[in-house]
Amino acid sequence: MKPVRDNRALTRAALCLAIAAIAQAVRLLLPLPPIVSMLLIGTMVNTCLCFAVWGSGILYAGILCLLLPLFAFMQGHLPLLPLTVVVFMGNLIFCIVVQQRKRWKHYVFAPLLKALTLWSCTGIVCNLFHLPQSVRQMLQISMGLPQWTTALLGIAAATFLWNWLQKNGIV
Repeated sequence: MKPVRDNRALTRAALCLAIAAIAQAVRLLLPLPPIVSMLLIGTMVNTCLCFAVWGSGILYAGILCLLLPLFAFMQGHLPLLPLTVVVFMGNLIFCIVVQQRKRWKHYVFAPLLKALTLWSCTGIVCNLFHLPQSVRQMLQISMGLPQWTTALLGIAAATFLWNWLQKNGIV
């Protein structure tokens, strides 16, 4: 019985990875304004991370947390390779908090901790590489409030969809 459960978790995680990777690739195909692109794609990626945690477990979600920033770097959306580690850490913290059973913590702590991690670690990376102050500010701004917003919207969308899927016996 356990192999069936493992296969189901792996399949769900693979679907979440595919949807999130396709969502990230949309930037290359659709000429959306940067803020719209960030909000739409970020919300979809965070929704997929929630689904990976709830449907497959933290191990598979952690793998998504690692792969998605690497895909973003290869697509040119992260300017420095060390920022993939920063995004990985922010996503992983997000997933760990979302894994908790108390739903109110999802909405309060997951977006806040993700945004704080991304903002502060981006500053550290910028200092390590002696990037100009203007570049540092731009990167930190993009890793702050927009990331908090997309994390919050992603949790809300995932909660709504997950409840609907459970209600209809799909998950």
